[in-house]
Amino acid sequence: MFRDPKAIDFFTNEMILVKINAEKDTAASNAFHVSGFPTAVMIDKDGNEIDRVVGYAEPEQYLETLRDYAKGIGTLGDLLNKFKENPNREMAYEIADKYKYRGGMDDAKTWYQKVIEMGEPKDSLSGESRIALADMIRRAKEYDKALAAFEKVMEDFNGTSFGELAEIYRAIVYRQKGDTAAALSAFEQFVKNHPESEDVGYAQKQIKKLKGENGNKKK
Repeated sequence: MFRDPKAIDFFTNEMILVKINAEKDTAASNAFHVSGFPTAVMIDKDGNEIDRVVGYAEPEQYLETLRDYAKGIGTLGDLLNKFKENPNREMAYEIADKYKYRGGMDDAKTWYQKVIEMGEPKDSLSGESRIALADMIRRAKEYDKALAAFEKVMEDFNGTSFGELAEIYRAIVYRQKGDTAAALSAFEQFVKNHPESEDVGYAQKQIKKLKGENGNKKK
């Protein structure tokens, strides 16, 4: 991305780029609540966040987003103002996502819940929001609550991509919780239930690791 001629020109003439290794400069990553990589945080001259881009994108789309942010377009503040004038679920979801990536978990939860309340309880935006809410609980290391949340999504969205995603997350939570036997069983059940899933390869790698852990514990 940053080797693209358009990106080089942009960061030479329009905006200053500072690259930080989050593993070494933990103070900066913690200050801006960076939880995923790559993350680009745009700040003003006083060091206050304007907005951020999380993940990868094509150079033209990426640079267009940064130019829009510089004009105040598509930022959190912009979306909040637009929502007041014309409330809609899609915008509420964007706002929730922005709060989540900034580390504003309480605000993110409020907006994800708003998305659910504004529509049907089992449509796609509700599914996305409920997965996000459960994942925030997981990230807070409240594993029992996270398991309950993912299992409820599995129940309510059975036979959909959201139910499938909740099931793989359920196995991940068991692993993070340290319950090796339950994690192994959950990953194996996932592979059995969703043999065509793009997450099967990941699940099989976890099964192999967990079986190794079981073997080590028996020695």
